[in-house]
Amino acid sequence: MVIAGIDEAGYGPVLGPLAVACAAFQVPDPAPDSLDALPCLWQRLRRAVRPNRDRTGRRLHVNDSKLVYSPAAGLKELERSVLAFSSVVHGASPTLDQAIAAMAPDATAELAAHPWYAPQPDESFPIAQNAATVRIAANALRAELDRCRCACVHLAARIVPERQLNRMFEATGNKASVLFSLAAGHLDTLLRTFADRGLVVFCDRQGGREHYGRLLRLMFEDWALRVDREIDGTSEYVLQRGGHAVRLVFMEKAEGRCMAVALASMAAKYLREALMRRFNAWWALHLPGIAPTAGYYTDGMRFLNDIQAKRLELGIPDGELVRSR
Repeated sequence: MVIAGIDEAGYGPVLGPLAVACAAFQVPDPAPDSLDALPCLWQRLRRAVRPNRDRTGRRLHVNDSKLVYSPAAGLKELERSVLAFSSVVHGASPTLDQAIAAMAPDATAELAAHPWYAPQPDESFPIAQNAATVRIAANALRAELDRCRCACVHLAARIVPERQLNRMFEATGNKASVLFSLAAGHLDTLLRTFADRGLVVFCDRQGGREHYGRLLRLMFEDWALRVDREIDGTSEYVLQRGGHAVRLVFMEKAEGRCMAVALASMAAKYLREALMRRFNAWWALHLPGIAPTAGYYTDGMRFLNDIQAKRLELGIPDGELVRSR
C-alpha cells in the first residue's frame, strides 16, 4: 500500500511564496480496513528516523516543521532531513536551483520572473549543512528503507510566488480555494500514479475548511465519492473507480499522526525558507543593513515600509511583490 501526506508552508504571510508539498511511502502491508491499523512509519523506520531530535545526530528528525525548525534553532535539522529524503527520491542536488527543479519543476519559470529569487554569486548549498553530512544521512535512510521493504516513492512540491499567487486569488476570489486547488493537484498525481496500490492520503486541514465533499466531486468527477465522516476536526472520504478505492483523510494536526504529512510539511517549509533567504539577500544588496523578514503580516508590513522608497525607485508594482490576500 501507499501512505501519502500533503501539507503547506506560507499560507498566512503577505510576502514570499506559498509552498504545498506531498510525500508518499510504499510499504509491504495490505491496506487495512481501519485507519487505526495503518502501519506507523516512524516506528517502521526507527533506526533512521525519529519524531524527536536525536542527540547523537545519527537519525533524521521528521515531524511537523514547526517542531523541527525555528529561527532560533536554525535550518540545520530541517535541511538535513529534507535533502536526505530528496536524495533518496531524486538523487543528490548540488545547488538549490537543482533541488527546486527536482521537487518543484513547475515552479522554475515563475520563480525566474522574480529577481529576488535568483541565486546570489556567493550562495552556498546546502545552506546550513555540508554535502557530506547529507550524503551520509541519505545512505543510512536508503539502507533502512531497504531493510524494511519500504520506499519513499514521491516527494514533490508546488511553489507559487507572489505574481502567480495574486493571479490565482483574482481568478477564484477565495484564498482557501487556491490552497485547496494546489493540494488537489497533488491528489491528482497520487491518484494517477498510486490508485491501484491501496492508496491512503492524509491532508492537513485546508484553510480551516471542514467539508470537502463538494470540492472533491468537482475536482474528481470521474471518481465515485463516499463520505465516511465529517466531524470533530476530521473529514474522511473514499474515492472509488475501476475496482480501486482511495481513502482521503483531512484532519487537524495531521503532521503528528502521519509521517508522510510531517515530511511534506518539512519539504514545504524548507523550500519556502530557502527562497526567503534569497529574497532577503536580494533586498540587502539594494538596502544594506535592512533587517530580514519571514514575510508574516506584522513584520512583513514593517519590511514593506522599510523598502517603500527603494521599491518605487526600482519600479516594482504591488502585484509582483505583495500578496493581495
